[in-house]
This record gives sequence, structure tokens and C-alpha cells, in this order.
Amino acid sequence: MTATQRRLAILLLALTAYWPTLKLGFFWDDHVMIEANPALREWSIKNLKHDFSTDVFDGHGDPYYRPAQTLANRVDYTIWGLRPFGYHLTNFAFHAANSALLGELIIALGLGPLAALLAGCLFAVHPIGVEQLMIIAGRAELMSFCFMLASLLCFLQEGPLFVLAGSAAYVLALFSKESAIVTPALFILILWFLKKRRSLFNRLWIYGGLAVPYLIARFLAVGSKVPSMTASFMTKFYIEAFPKILTVYVRLILVPWNLHSHRMIPHLSHFWFLYLAAWAGLWLWLIRKKNRLGVFFLGWFIVTLLPKTPPMIIGNFTLDHWGYPAALGILGPLACGFARLWEGRHIRWRYRTALLFFPILAAFALLTQLNVELRGTDEKMYRWALNFTESHPIQYNLGVLLLTTGRAQEAIPYFENVRALYPENADNQRALAIAYWKTGHPRLARRLLEKLIKENPSYTPAGQTLQQLESTETK
Repeated sequence: MTATQRRLAILLLALTAYWPTLKLGFFWDDHVMIEANPALREWSIKNLKHDFSTDVFDGHGDPYYRPAQTLANRVDYTIWGLRPFGYHLTNFAFHAANSALLGELIIALGLGPLAALLAGCLFAVHPIGVEQLMIIAGRAELMSFCFMLASLLCFLQEGPLFVLAGSAAYVLALFSKESAIVTPALFILILWFLKKRRSLFNRLWIYGGLAVPYLIARFLAVGSKVPSMTASFMTKFYIEAFPKILTVYVRLILVPWNLHSHRMIPHLSHFWFLYLAAWAGLWLWLIRKKNRLGVFFLGWFIVTLLPKTPPMIIGNFTLDHWGYPAALGILGPLACGFARLWEGRHIRWRYRTALLFFPILAAFALLTQLNVELRGTDEKMYRWALNFTESHPIQYNLGVLLLTTGRAQEAIPYFENVRALYPENADNQRALAIAYWKTGHPRLARRLLEKLIKENPSYTPAGQTLQQLESTETK
């Protein structure tokens, strides 16, 4: 099989698994970032400056500094307007490119074209990234990983043009998502595995020189909004919680049957030390056996998950798609194992075992399509997630959806659940008051709003809502 045939096979498999996402509409944050975002409607110096000087929610949400994502959204709007198909096509294109680039990375590592084909095919159909292809706002992960891989592959080549292309790709990766900051660590890991000469290590200075101005630009745009955490608390997280989180991601990648939004951090076990011992033991065993390939994939898996740990600590949740770039650390060894079996297929047991690759590939593709079917609308996505998690953002989002679609009575329990744990959440209290008003409890609604105004005098939506409701009651 030629290189072109290998890449085409990977792309066709990606389309086979993910074509249902092309039929979906806008989801979740898309309603804010795309549908209700007037800045996307026009190309202007003012809007371009705005892209690089604030977060994707324009200061009204999480401080996600991702100007490249906003630029990609504006390009899509210019071509497609508000037709979701084009946006989903762009997301799919990035995923397909990532699948092909992973195959090229396997080739660059010297693992052979068969391993590259199998790794690319497994990644192409794997459902770990399904939410990011369903939600346009999720393209940050897809874009960032694409440019990270492109940068790594370019920096492994000789010549000034490759250095320039690799530098540009790294800048685009950073401006797509902040987790791309670990790209230099992945480059070091690759050079260590390849036993490359020291001249390529000099390119780490380029990575550093590009990362510093990015960090300054990000700070000027969104500031530093990370809550203070003690060293002892962070140490406890990395020793007691992180090993179990790594285990969860291994299971999600190998057996991705219950993917959902806002997975909560697993409860700490009294046997946390067993998880820590297992991961430390695996690492030491691979080093002792001088298994460079195993150390490489294990290192890739852990390094790509490390940038996600601050939101894990702060929000007490994990997101399935955080395992998207880390999936190579699990699927890579799987692909290499099957490649060895295929190469020795003249032995009967190896041939029979190698055939297992096809049902695994089919199972991943079917699970991808099943996920799209089960979570193909906002309401489906929220309700599916609540089968597995008690996430309060999910409950609030479902409550708002029910409230805005005339099902206020059904929305109240979700708002009350959020209120019980987060009584200071002004948006939730306001939504709860509206729900009570619409279900025939105006006095309770008024009390909730008056209390909210008293406790949060700067929260103007509460006063506006109270005036609107009283005006409606007068009429």
C-alpha cells in the first residue's frame, strides 16, 4: 500500500464513522459563540483586534483565549452563514487531518507503514472526540491538536522552510487552545525516542521564544483567573487523584461505551495508593526492560493530559474529549501490537488474533454513530449525561432549555438541585424565579428575585426580570 492509499483509507474510515455529525445543528456554546455573536458577521480591523484581546465569550464566561478558533468561525460564517453543515464539515476536516497526521507521526517514529495505517484507522473511527465534532465550539481541541502534530512533524525535518512552517503551526496551536503549551515536551519525548542528534534540540529555543509572547498576550487579554491553591492540595491531587483519573481515561479509550458531558472527578478511594503504585510500577518496569516504545507512549499519554489538570482541580470534573490528544498513548501500542501480529500471520494463532483488529475497528465506528444518535440535540445531550453524572452545569442547561421551550414545571427540579449546592448562582436563581412565575407561583418568584437583588445589587438582570414580570402581571 502506498502512502497516498494509506492516507485515503484513513480519511474514508473517518468519514464512515463521523458522517452523521454533518447533519447536526448548533449545540450548547454554539448558541453564544456563533448564533448570538455579531462579531462574526464582519471582517474588520476592529473585530480582528477584538479576537486577540478577549476570550471566546467576550468576558461573559470562562476565560478561554482562543482567537484562532474565532477566526475559523468567522471564515465559516463568511462561507456558510448560519448553516450548520459547513461548520460541522470544518470540524470533520480537522479530525480527518489529525487521523492522517497521526499516521505520519508513526512513520516518523520509524514504526512502519502498517502500524501507521492501523493507528490512523483506529483514531479515525474512535468516539473519544465525538462531542467535539458535534459541537462547533469544540473545534478548539481539534484545531490545536492538528497544529501541534504539524509543528512536531515539521520540526523533525531539516531546512529553514520546515522550521518556519513548524513555528507558524505552533503559534496557531497556541491560539487555538492553551493546552498546546506542552508541544515542546512532546518534541523532547520524540527526540529521546529517536535518539536524535543535539542539533534538533536547539529548536526548543524556538518553542520557548514563541510561547513567551503568547503567554503575555493571553494574560493581557484574559488575565490570570486561576484560584489560589496550596502546594499540599495540589500534591494531594497529583498523588491520590490523578493516577485514578489516568485509569479512567485508559478505560474510556479502550472501552468507550458511556461517553458523556461533564464527567465528575472519580471519588477518592481508600486504596488510592494502589493506583499510584500501579502507574509507578508500569513506568519502572518499562524503563527496566528498556522498552523505549512503551516509555514513549506512556509519556505521551500523561504529558497531553497534564494541561487539563488545572480545570480538573478547580471544577472537580473531567471532560471525555480531553482524552482526544492523549488517545495516541493507548491506541499507538494497540496498533503496533496488531502490526506485529499481521507481520507474523503465517503463524496460525497470530493470524487469528490479528483478525480481531476488524471487530474492534467496527465497534469503535458503531459506538461513534451511536453516540451521535443518542446525543444529537441539546436536550438529548443533557439528558444522556444525567444518566451518568450529577453535574450541575448540565442540570442548569437542561433547566434553561425546558424553561425556554414552555416546560417550566419540568425545569424547576433541575434549578432547585443547582440552588441546593450553589445558592450564590445568580443566573440559576433568576431562572428558578421565572419558572415559578410561569407555573403560577408569583409570590415565590417575587421573593426569590427580591432576595437576589438584595444579595447581588450589581446583578442587573434580576431587577429587569422583576420589572418585566410585574408589568406582565399588571396587564
